[in-house]
Amino acid sequence: MKWSRQHEQLRLKLLELMGQRATPFARTGQAARRERMEGPFLEWCTTYLPHYFDAPFAAFHQRMADAAGEPGMPTFVCAFRGAGKSVLLTLARPLYRALRGEAPYFIYGSQVQKLAAQNMDFVRLELEYNSRVRGDYGEIEVSGAQAEWTVNLPEHRGSVKFEAFGIGMSPRGRRHGEHRPTEFVGDDLEDAELARNPEREKNLWDWLMDEVLPALEPDRFVFTVLGTMFGPDCMMERAHRLSESRDDSRRPLARAFLQKVTEGGRSVWPERFSDDTLSRIRATIGLRNWLRNYALEPEDPTKPFQAKWMGAYRAEEIDLHQLDVVAFLDPAVSEGARGCPRALVAVGADRGRGVRYVLDAWIERGTPMEMMGMLFDFNRRFRPRLIGVESNGGYALIRPLLGMLEAERRVRLPVRYVNHTRPKDLRIEKLSAQFERGCWLFPTNPNAGVKMLQEQFLSYPDGYVDGPDAAAGCDELLPEAFVTAPEAAGYVSLQGRTDFSCL
Repeated sequence: MKWSRQHEQLRLKLLELMGQRATPFARTGQAARRERMEGPFLEWCTTYLPHYFDAPFAAFHQRMADAAGEPGMPTFVCAFRGAGKSVLLTLARPLYRALRGEAPYFIYGSQVQKLAAQNMDFVRLELEYNSRVRGDYGEIEVSGAQAEWTVNLPEHRGSVKFEAFGIGMSPRGRRHGEHRPTEFVGDDLEDAELARNPEREKNLWDWLMDEVLPALEPDRFVFTVLGTMFGPDCMMERAHRLSESRDDSRRPLARAFLQKVTEGGRSVWPERFSDDTLSRIRATIGLRNWLRNYALEPEDPTKPFQAKWMGAYRAEEIDLHQLDVVAFLDPAVSEGARGCPRALVAVGADRGRGVRYVLDAWIERGTPMEMMGMLFDFNRRFRPRLIGVESNGGYALIRPLLGMLEAERRVRLPVRYVNHTRPKDLRIEKLSAQFERGCWLFPTNPNAGVKMLQEQFLSYPDGYVDGPDAAAGCDELLPEAFVTAPEAAGYVSLQGRTDFSCL
């Protein structure tokens, strides 16, 4: 087997970095050696693999490492691009477990055997050339071909076998001495092309469930697969459905670990991805690629709202004075951590073209005073013709509070209290046809509130819908005889969508 040119170049780069950063330890005594070898896993990674781990770990790294490794539990890990999941789970963790004698037989899987062998090769490079590893763990012997090799460990720690498989190759009946394969590591099993082919997706899943899993040591096996969100029937979505099933003891049949790049609108790894960096990435790659690679939202063509229907505009392209600006507030009653967020959305409409520009959105579980502060802020910045406020359970709180603040600030807001008679779902789903015609545009570099609004639309009808409800409220404040965009006249949908013609 001959390595690809890309892999050969990467090997040379890694060996260079290894020589520069993984230099021998100054403290070589038995106590220091034992202290390093027995450290917690993430600490061990930074100690022995400094050429890979040069940024501080985030809290999610520990959760991700803990998720993998439960005996007898097929585990599927999906994390945002750049999270370090491959280095942590396909290189560092197998190396750590092999050196400790915790797993005598690893099998790696990928789309083709060569890719799996290349992933294994990163482990072999550390065993053969890392002076820190060899200094503390002794003279390690590695022998065998690229797709199947064995590590002999000193100090009577036995030997460990590594073997590579491509999709369709059966590991059944494989042995290393008395051991069946004890750990499966799957990476690069799926790509966008494969995910668009239902038959190939089924073949991948059947291979994992029918060939790989039964070949492993029963109950003791460790099964870790890394994946990406591609669509409603991709490997990760299948894994998620399997994780919701239980055996007779109520134990899940699988575990699906998902880690998005943001939580609560903020970066989960600010040392590597600042909020400003993430905003730039999102603006550069576009919403669809952002959702797949960073927000981990599978593209589902059956959803009422699609990412490709969300147009973009630059702030300098519009003149607020030429737009019909309205805003709508869904005040939400609950203030608990799990309650519905409050949502305030401002929309500027071009009556001639039928286009709605989302100017801003605030979607938070804020206090009533914070909500009122945002209401006054939106009024100051956008000067809306009307501000709709939903007359739900929060009405009794909002009206007197707003009246008090208007008197204090000597500002009168153009508020209209709205009592909706149609169900929320009907009001939101009415917007789907407008989205498909390209009538809703969002800022090219949206803030946290607008990002949340877009994500709630794309997740609809799942999850929270307060933002879409407020956007629908804005649309209802616009004139009934609203002209549609002329460029939309010849639009032909390329895919089916939910039929809302009954509305």
